[in-house]
Amino acid sequence: MNKLFLMTTLSLSSIHLTACIGCYNPTGCTTDTSPYYITKTTTHIRGITVPPQTKLKYKSLNFSQKDQQKKPLKERDLTNIELPTNTAIVWGGMPSSKFIQFLNSEMKGFTVYRAQGFSQNSSSEFIKLWQSCDSDLSITLKDSNNWTFDPSNMEIRGCGVNIQKRSQYNTHWPNQDKADKFLEKINNALQKLPKQQEYPVIYIQEK
Repeated sequence: MNKLFLMTTLSLSSIHLTACIGCYNPTGCTTDTSPYYITKTTTHIRGITVPPQTKLKYKSLNFSQKDQQKKPLKERDLTNIELPTNTAIVWGGMPSSKFIQFLNSEMKGFTVYRAQGFSQNSSSEFIKLWQSCDSDLSITLKDSNNWTFDPSNMEIRGCGVNIQKRSQYNTHWPNQDKADKFLEKINNALQKLPKQQEYPVIYIQEK
């Protein structure tokens, strides 16, 4: 009897552990029903211009606000900008396809994701450093409603998982001194660049 109980307990624990490990969705282990709108025309939002078929995702303010919307919701409630497949805008010299606001409401900023499969023509030190860490950039903002490439409004606080601004949570990381130096270099390079005025849309042609 004890053996059977032990085996049952282990089996249930394994199922629970598998379920926990297998769920990486920040909204939980359920389908994301956040309200979103698909743009029908070129749209100016948070200071940048995005093409038709861009997905604008918002935080839900009530139970009726979920899934696709017939018209855009209030810009102040925007959380994500996701460009269509094989489409990017040039942001800071880098083809970029996704902008996601920080989940922590106490932090003002967003993460910008490099578009895959695009070449870029900029040779700035900023771009070279971004390419060297080969991941998304986490950016804090003075004005959280301004998602333009505006160095005076921005501080880069991370690139991917391993390069993050020093805090009480990561000061003991073995590579933190290296991360500190990288962030200092990329922020110095950032401040040498002008505010971007236009955001060209680029495409990958399907074969």
